[in-house]
Amino acid sequence: MKLSKKWSALLIATALAIPSANVAAQDSKLTIGALQGVESQGLEALAPMYTEATGVEIEIVQSPYGDLFTKLVTAFETGDATFDLVMLDDPWMPKFGTMGALTDLGPLGIEQDADIPQIVWDVGTWPPPHGAVPPSEVDKPAELLGVTVVGNVEMFMYRCDMVADAPASYDDVLANAQAQNADEFAGYIIRGKATNPVVADFLPILWSFGGDVFDDDWNVVLDSEESLAAVKFLVEDLKAVAQADPANTDAGDRSRLMAIGQGFQSSVWPGEVGTIVLGEGTTVEDKVCFIPIPAGPSGNGVGMMGNWMLAIPKASENQQAAADFIAWMLQEDTQKTYAQNTGIPSRSSVLKDAELAEANPYFPVLADALQAPPNWRPRTDQWNAVESIIGTELNGALAGLKSAEDAVASAASQIRGLMAGAGYPTAQ
Repeated sequence: MKLSKKWSALLIATALAIPSANVAAQDSKLTIGALQGVESQGLEALAPMYTEATGVEIEIVQSPYGDLFTKLVTAFETGDATFDLVMLDDPWMPKFGTMGALTDLGPLGIEQDADIPQIVWDVGTWPPPHGAVPPSEVDKPAELLGVTVVGNVEMFMYRCDMVADAPASYDDVLANAQAQNADEFAGYIIRGKATNPVVADFLPILWSFGGDVFDDDWNVVLDSEESLAAVKFLVEDLKAVAQADPANTDAGDRSRLMAIGQGFQSSVWPGEVGTIVLGEGTTVEDKVCFIPIPAGPSGNGVGMMGNWMLAIPKASENQQAAADFIAWMLQEDTQKTYAQNTGIPSRSSVLKDAELAEANPYFPVLADALQAPPNWRPRTDQWNAVESIIGTELNGALAGLKSAEDAVASAASQIRGLMAGAGYPTAQ
């Protein structure tokens, strides 16, 4: 990759701020296990810049989502030292934190920065600094095990060319959906595919309605009055004004429907905005606006985190050099370069940069969403199984195979049994 004189000068200057461990290892190499997808594009753009600035080669080994998780579990269990840095989806932190597979970044020089929202640091800390803590982790000291590389928070999008005001609440969302719904135009686009997809669509609704999956003592509250109301809102109210066959719609399908002008509103991940909703071939440029998740009956609108983090495996033989790369990535100038190359930063000042916001209209919204703050998925290594249960039941209700009440009762019963078997004594 040929760098302009501007970027060469910038990166050489930035390299002076990198600890001497990296400078001394001019011919060293760092290997990153990364996600195959748009989430890694910004990282790919930065790698050759870092090499030119420091002499440290960056190799990025990409794998699809499920394969990456399996590959990392195997590497951590066997002490494989292949990866010096790894990308982690934030729901994976409980699994890898409980395994003790990751290195504490604090002693390697990574310090919290007030320009990066506190929730970004909290999501990479294990055990979690607030909310329910797994019984096996309660007495462990808190360590910073991951730093956000993709500042992902679920937001809300709507056709602002068709209404005067942004929906402030889910009551507004439903009213707009009912008013705008028409043949070949969904009032609300549901991401309803089993298992993870529909859960990702549902959790912001659940939390905004005042419901949850667990309380802070791991009691299952998915069958509470508030939680059931959220499920009924999704599988009855929104389904009535949704696209055809919502039970088979995933994130890419949802955003494509918005891009081709066949939907009024939906939730959306930042990574879908530039690549699909407003990407090449879109028919809705300048017609879609982005806001934080609307408020529910709880009085709050609660977004969901989907941050991707960089972490250092304990087996890595280049831990300080890996930490130096993380420190460099967090610098403001680097974050700006990252954002200009499709990366999703987490620094408030970068997200609110006027020039960047012009090209990425959701950036200021993301900054506000991170400060709100958003919620994270329950911090338990049982989450994958819990999510599968909820996602299967919700999908069945969307497909018309069961009622909202039956889906909730079945999911809650299964989760109680699962958690009790995993040693969560208050889950029955």
